[in-house]
Amino acid sequence: MNNNISTKPISELLGMSFFIPAYQRGYRWEEQQIIDLLNDILEFQKKKDKGIGEFYCLQPLIVTQKENEVWEVVDGQQRLTSVYILLSYLSTKGDYGIPTDLFSIEYETREKDNYSSRQFLKDITLTTELNKTNIDFYRMSDAFLTIKQWFEENKPTIGKFVDTLISHEPNENDDDEANNIRFIWYPININSDTKEKPNVTFAKYNQGKIDLTNAELIKAIFYLTDSDKDKKKHQIKIGYEWDDIENTLRKKDFWHFINPSKSYLNHIEFIFDLVATKYEKQTNPKINKNLDRYWSFHVFNDLILKNIKIYEGSKFSNTRDFLWDEIKTYYRTFVEWYSNKDEENKYIYFHLIGFLLQVGGAENTIEKVKELAETNSKSQFVKELQEKIKSHFDEIDFNEIGYDDNTKKAKEILLLFNVITTMNGGFNKFSFDRISSWSLEHIHAQLSEEITNEKDKRQLLEEQKNDFFIFKQAELSKEIIELLAMPDIDQTRFVNLQKEIFDLSSDAGSTIHSIKNLALLTPSDNSSLNNSPFHRKRDKIKLLDEKGSFIPICTKNVFLKYYSKNVEQNVKWDKKDMDAYLAEMKSVLTDYVKIKKEYYGE
Repeated sequence: MNNNISTKPISELLGMSFFIPAYQRGYRWEEQQIIDLLNDILEFQKKKDKGIGEFYCLQPLIVTQKENEVWEVVDGQQRLTSVYILLSYLSTKGDYGIPTDLFSIEYETREKDNYSSRQFLKDITLTTELNKTNIDFYRMSDAFLTIKQWFEENKPTIGKFVDTLISHEPNENDDDEANNIRFIWYPININSDTKEKPNVTFAKYNQGKIDLTNAELIKAIFYLTDSDKDKKKHQIKIGYEWDDIENTLRKKDFWHFINPSKSYLNHIEFIFDLVATKYEKQTNPKINKNLDRYWSFHVFNDLILKNIKIYEGSKFSNTRDFLWDEIKTYYRTFVEWYSNKDEENKYIYFHLIGFLLQVGGAENTIEKVKELAETNSKSQFVKELQEKIKSHFDEIDFNEIGYDDNTKKAKEILLLFNVITTMNGGFNKFSFDRISSWSLEHIHAQLSEEITNEKDKRQLLEEQKNDFFIFKQAELSKEIIELLAMPDIDQTRFVNLQKEIFDLSSDAGSTIHSIKNLALLTPSDNSSLNNSPFHRKRDKIKLLDEKGSFIPICTKNVFLKYYSKNVEQNVKWDKKDMDAYLAEMKSVLTDYVKIKKEYYGE
């Protein structure tokens, strides 16, 4: 039997015989699942009409061959049965090339009064109402009536719909195989390959109702070998290398370094997607990645089964071995970026590449970075990464970046400041795995006039009451106590009080929203600080750090006044502190951003 995973057009199923064993449940698709399938086919037909559909894949049909050319279905019987019922309905709409002999489906031990499910399906076109004889007949008759109603309501062009479902034969004008709808055909040899009974295999594929992933399908391709003699040794080798790659990719700090956002059930699929993207133009037929969930599998399957030569030299005897080596090369490259240190113990690759991948954009993809690595020496590669960061920002005017102006750029500048500071410290790595999003935190609080909720006002005043002795302002203390004694706090007096406290706590003035008064925190930690004055925020930052929150290094330094010179007080965040903070920012980032000349030497 053919042990290769491949794609099989529905037209190639016609005339075949399928057997559904008793260990599987019966047909259970409900109305919405039928409608979703019909809508998917119609959408594919419309894309095909516009010339953008290649082929559309249904879920895997996992089968094992029995005697007399009968295929036992290990997984996929729900959709196979639905397709049979759909073809049966379409056969009643006229002569559109659907043969009277479709394919047969026999269900083991599913008989009622000597009337089998196989015969019921064969007579499905006679259905006019729900058949309540048993649950199988009920669901099958419901599927037929749902299909009938959908066609009556949507009125698709029957000829085009049939041609999409069972495509025309390719002709001399076709660029490749005919556009159509296909199953992923996954034949397994139960006896010699798996050494287990079909019901055990079925349980494995259906535990938790999880579909086969690209990784599982691609793994089956790489497990194949041209030599039966070396088969076991080959599979052990692939399995070991596969596990090594997958386990490393699952380390959180490594994974979020190379892949900040996209999720995968099997992390190795990230590398599969990169390699498939690199070689997809050489596949035939070309597969639409936005349309087909098994896109990367189809790319690998087409390249390997057709042995399309995408390499030069005699090192590799076939495309499969070349592609597996490519996958390992990508992996080794990422490990090098992650672990490489320079002579000063700085993780330069990790931090510069990690930053670029975090901010993203068309020019900051992992593919673009890999191209730079392949075309430059190590020292030049670092310079190219620095230039790439510079080009991301263009020219920087720090007066035009802040909470209200260029918020995105402010977050990215502060992120870069933290990343490079961590890198320059040596030994440590920035925790890309502990961030999902960033929030801008005012180092000295904004005016609290926007607080109108009674509970929030009282909470803020209670904090300020405990701080009054710091300011040594008797009148201020008295005002706080009087406001707290009110049944409903007077909003005008509250706002005036906050302005007075604001003026005492800082001379920030118009720079309140400037980048020199901003630091990075996670949104959850930011919200916990509210509108507290500087010294209260400092205490809360310390507490968050002790509890294990991720406080970026520059944010810690700010509240410790690490950048300030000749510190005389730790109560206020004033203009001198801000200027010292900004000067450090410019100094650290001098090789990574282009600053307007008039700001040098401030």
